[in-house]
Amino acid sequence: MGLAREARILKDGELFVVSDERGDLRRTFPGAGVYARDTRFLSELWLLLNGEEPELFDSSAERTTTAVFEFGNPLFRDDAGHDVLAHTISLRRCRTVRRGTLEEELVLENYNPFPIAVELALVFAADFFDIFEVRGFPRERPRGHVLLPQHDGKRLLLAYRAPDDLLLETEILFSRPPDVFTPEPGPTHLADLALPRMLRPGHDQLVRAPRAVHPPRAFTLFRATLPVHGSERLSFRVVLRQLFERRGSVRIPDVSRLGESAEPPAISFARVRTDHEFLDRMVRRSLDDLRALVTPFPGGQLVAAGIPWFVAPFGRDSLIVSLQMMLFSPELARETLRFLARYQGRKLDPWTEEEPGKILHELRFGEMVRLGETPHSPYYGTVDATPLFVVTFCELMDWIGSPALFEELFPAVEAALRWIDEYGDHDRDGFVDYGKISPRGLVHQNWKDSHNSLLFLDGSEPVPPIAPVEVQGYVYQAKRALASVLQRYASTDYRMLAARLRAEAEHLRRLFEQRFWMEEQRFYGQAIDGQGRLVPAISSNPGHCLWSEIVSPERAALLVARLFAPDLYSGWGIRTLAKSMPHYNPMSYHNGSVWPHDNALIAAGLRRYGFDREAIQLASDLVEVAITFPYFRLPELFCGFGRDEAECMVPISYPVSCSPQAWAAGTVPYLLRILLGIEARAAERRLTLRPAFPDWLNEVEIEGISFAGTRLDLAVRRTNGRYVLEVECDPAISVVLAGTATKTRR
Repeated sequence: MGLAREARILKDGELFVVSDERGDLRRTFPGAGVYARDTRFLSELWLLLNGEEPELFDSSAERTTTAVFEFGNPLFRDDAGHDVLAHTISLRRCRTVRRGTLEEELVLENYNPFPIAVELALVFAADFFDIFEVRGFPRERPRGHVLLPQHDGKRLLLAYRAPDDLLLETEILFSRPPDVFTPEPGPTHLADLALPRMLRPGHDQLVRAPRAVHPPRAFTLFRATLPVHGSERLSFRVVLRQLFERRGSVRIPDVSRLGESAEPPAISFARVRTDHEFLDRMVRRSLDDLRALVTPFPGGQLVAAGIPWFVAPFGRDSLIVSLQMMLFSPELARETLRFLARYQGRKLDPWTEEEPGKILHELRFGEMVRLGETPHSPYYGTVDATPLFVVTFCELMDWIGSPALFEELFPAVEAALRWIDEYGDHDRDGFVDYGKISPRGLVHQNWKDSHNSLLFLDGSEPVPPIAPVEVQGYVYQAKRALASVLQRYASTDYRMLAARLRAEAEHLRRLFEQRFWMEEQRFYGQAIDGQGRLVPAISSNPGHCLWSEIVSPERAALLVARLFAPDLYSGWGIRTLAKSMPHYNPMSYHNGSVWPHDNALIAAGLRRYGFDREAIQLASDLVEVAITFPYFRLPELFCGFGRDEAECMVPISYPVSCSPQAWAAGTVPYLLRILLGIEARAAERRLTLRPAFPDWLNEVEIEGISFAGTRLDLAVRRTNGRYVLEVECDPAISVVLAGTATKTRR
């Protein structure tokens, strides 16, 4: 069973819920649970009406913090001998998450001309698994102990004592006491707890459970008599707690209630209206998802990478989202850079792969991190987050243009540059590369980080250190952009540094063209390994090099033609790997699937090289894909089956795709910026637009754009083949429409 379409996911602050379409948390549904701080505080929650599953009519979790599940009764005979026809009793389940608490209300409505006695059963269990365990990673140390469920009137308590004496509690508070409470015996020691069979996210590997052993369940039964055309209500709240316990002493609270003091994220986005109803709904969906993903982590507020597997700070993901959302909220990029600068590498640590100046890959807070079973405290095994940190800083300076911001963040940028030059190139061949150091680290450390995402055509693996093609583009972009920023914002003391960066970028560009280009295939290879061998796989990765502008103009047209060849272009976007490659699989994570953010970066690069028609095609593809998914939400990825493979083809979900996922949520707003062709130069107080709209779009209005310390509104309309710009802004701001167009100031 996949998550993409069946799951109903809610999130607020640190707490999120993954259920099936019935609202149940079942052992058979991968990843189901109530989570906070990388821990599953509730692993089972399901309901029965008169001992049977009620019939599901429909459900929705479109609002991200609220879900509704509507049921009808099956046919049954009540205690009075009445035959109660199906669908004459409704059961509505309303679920809300807010301020670290899950609240659920159950409403029963009787539409029969006689009263009916009913029984409503609720079943609870909590395994308190670390998120890595849920994902299928093995444990190296003994687990703690699940305590037997405790019931006291309206209160049910599920608890777990970790090996480091951390006590975790899940408290369920009912609106009235259950009529019957029955704890089901089960193991209290978790050493033999097994996971259900599931696909390990991001690894294309199956995790098999040796046997089904589970924590104890708590059965609660509520009896009610529904009057004629009357109703009955029952509600409960789920509260999560962490406490440190000194045995033989008093408890010392660590976090008495997870999320209790969390305030709504202080983030605002520019507002959009277009003449395309579906596009408007997609933009609203994206912005709502990003608001939900903004999470108050220890150390600051950041966009989490995705639900359910990656509700954590991720360097690469947060930076790409910040770049995608610059038109809508440059403040998001500022907070992201500040957060990542706080955790920037300071020392050499082989376990976490930390190095001075390096930007983190992933930060976790669960039991396996606390006990030293995983290196995510944070873990620094990423080759691209550090150059992307510099790229994001430069883009932010183009939007905000504050000397104070430059002074605040430039020390972290300098440290990132030192990492690129001193630590990023292990074999000193001129390319930034990676190689796994930590025994629990990632084998591949670019954005395609699954274990099988980089192979030679004979199936053999490259030898580290490995230099991915797209990362060289990021480094080129970082150095060239930083040279421009130094020219505009820094004192004359930095002029020599700017000149050096330009020279280094140009040297890298020439070396890149010499080593990565494959003349026979008229395309760039995917990576160079530690033995100097070029991996000749035809992949989407070189498309990012258009975005970074490292590709020579002479080869850009050849690259674009290959990207849109039938084996790489699916009809709904560019595949991660060409169909002609021996290890292609449209149902894999990185070897033939289609990723929206990947295509959006390629589309941005297409516009930078003047391939407007192709950029419009990718934007149109992704809009069409979003229409087919629930709530007009683009998933993290979808399968790479071709549009032309069958007359009945539609975009096919990937089984364990995150949804919502951060850079997928950022894709539609980014596509809008790409179609508008907006480039910012805050130092000159100038915005330039070069719009190129598809046939289905003629009007775009954006209010509340944050630029150069001011707010501005603009509208672009296409009439008779001409673009007309209307602007409302500070007179000191210049907004320019390139090409044949008309501009007015409102």
